[in-house]
Amino acid sequence: MANQHVDIERMIMQAHYKMQLESDASTVKGGLLSDMEREQYQNQIKDLLQAVETLLKSNNAIGEELRKTSVAYEDLKAKYEKLEGELAMRKRGQHGKRSEKTKDTSDASPASDGSKDDDEDKYIENGSRNDAPADDEEQEEETAPVVPQEKKPRDLSNRPDHYNTMHADICVIHDCDLDRLKEMGLEFIRYTRPVDQFDRVSLTRQDRYLYAWVRDKNGNEFPFFIPKSSEDEKRECIFVNESKYDTPSLVPHTSATYSMLSDLGVNRFQYALSSGREMYRMFNEKMCMSKQSILNWLTRGAELLEGGKKYIKKMLLKMGTSIYCDETWAWTKVLMPDGTFKYVKRYMWVIVNLTTKVCYYLFGRRKRKVIEEFLGDFKGTLMTDAYNAYAYFSKLDGCTHLCCWAHVRRIFWSALKDYKDEMAQEFVDLIGILYKVELESILLHRTETEVLDARKTESIPILNELDQRALVLLAKIKSKEVKVSSKLEHALNYMHNNWKELIAYIDVGSVLIDNNCCERAVRPFTNLRKSFGGFSSEKGGEVAAAWLTFIETCKLQKKAALDFFQEYFKKITEGRADYELIAQEVLG
Repeated sequence: MANQHVDIERMIMQAHYKMQLESDASTVKGGLLSDMEREQYQNQIKDLLQAVETLLKSNNAIGEELRKTSVAYEDLKAKYEKLEGELAMRKRGQHGKRSEKTKDTSDASPASDGSKDDDEDKYIENGSRNDAPADDEEQEEETAPVVPQEKKPRDLSNRPDHYNTMHADICVIHDCDLDRLKEMGLEFIRYTRPVDQFDRVSLTRQDRYLYAWVRDKNGNEFPFFIPKSSEDEKRECIFVNESKYDTPSLVPHTSATYSMLSDLGVNRFQYALSSGREMYRMFNEKMCMSKQSILNWLTRGAELLEGGKKYIKKMLLKMGTSIYCDETWAWTKVLMPDGTFKYVKRYMWVIVNLTTKVCYYLFGRRKRKVIEEFLGDFKGTLMTDAYNAYAYFSKLDGCTHLCCWAHVRRIFWSALKDYKDEMAQEFVDLIGILYKVELESILLHRTETEVLDARKTESIPILNELDQRALVLLAKIKSKEVKVSSKLEHALNYMHNNWKELIAYIDVGSVLIDNNCCERAVRPFTNLRKSFGGFSSEKGGEVAAAWLTFIETCKLQKKAALDFFQEYFKKITEGRADYELIAQEVLG
């Protein structure tokens, strides 16, 4: 197009030059022109010049429109590729390869908002930097005093004539020994309101049959069994120790034994069994109980577990150890300043210490202040993702902040598989070599010193190669020398901006390369969130945090969570109130 412009402009200049020569010359074709012929000739040249100038303007306008169209086409192509990659990511995250499950986009459903992955994608698109203030992540709801709503009188017109009170079909009555009361010098006045105690008995029965080796009249030998009549055989069958029911052993503020409350807690928070399903399960076992009663008992159990969590926290924040931290969201019903209730996002922080083998759940906001107050003056190593709330940790004395390589690899993998960008393959392969070094250290049971030596001899060259290739590719992208997908560019920026925290693991032999141990500890809560959807109050999040803390700690210590809860609550029913010491004794 530029050459055409030059040719047309040259024609115009030549025409102007010829007109000037004609005006100065005195002969054309060897003879003089008359004034009329000269004027006619000049008019023809002017018409030609005007036509050529019009053509040039049209040509320039068409070229500009073509340039704009080309730019718009490239923008639309980039957006199309980005949307195609995001669609592939969402399809991969659904249940099954061809799942048709879609999100509810109605205003009434809180699930229409983004998840943690969506927040992380926005963070990566914004530059993947840790220089943004973390306190701006979430807007404060309680900015004004809460105005109490006027309490309306209850409508008693539709009250039922009969209430289904909590009861079990199998009920054993334990009467008070009135004769013993007289012997003790006490006068009987009347019976009080009965104290109900509920216990769930579940066991597996083993029957052992003693076959006889016999010989018939023909001399054939074979095993044979014939049962005794019930009158001849007095077989003892003891399912439970009845003596333990002579006196009540209730967990404080409940009607449950330590065994039943432990069973409810494990079903709810380890097996993700909703309170409604638990209620129907009890109904099948001939017991009538409301969902709210189950939740109330679990709340009382969580209050008793809070004291034991102090011991878990001490073990978690032990000086000089390495901890892994991550968080996930949950919809929670919160009282707003105008007196109304609204579902907002609250977060469950999960912190794991593999050295002391404990896990801690912390419910609250996704603000730096929450994790900062919890960690206090902890001195050690913290492995996280690149979320802004953890950035301050790198500035503390005696602390080392590391970033997770699994997060980096996940973005490159998405660029390769979802956005079909083959240039991401080399980065995925190099990160895979880093993981190969770590896997060899695990399989060979290397000591911390041996792990450090392996990382410095094998991992550092790979890290240098990753850094150099990323810098070269970023420079080419900036100069528009090469074109890559938006996801690959995000991955490069994420890795480059957090490079210091990503390579810090090579100097700490006791820490892993990624945060996957914490991701696995988060999964039980996400499964629970799928089961019930959200919390009806912030208290519900605190209750889940208390139970899950001990369930995941028991997993790390390879203990049965049910056995722990039974032993823990049993000691409380016996009158002990030193909860921190009880947790230490039971966990060992």
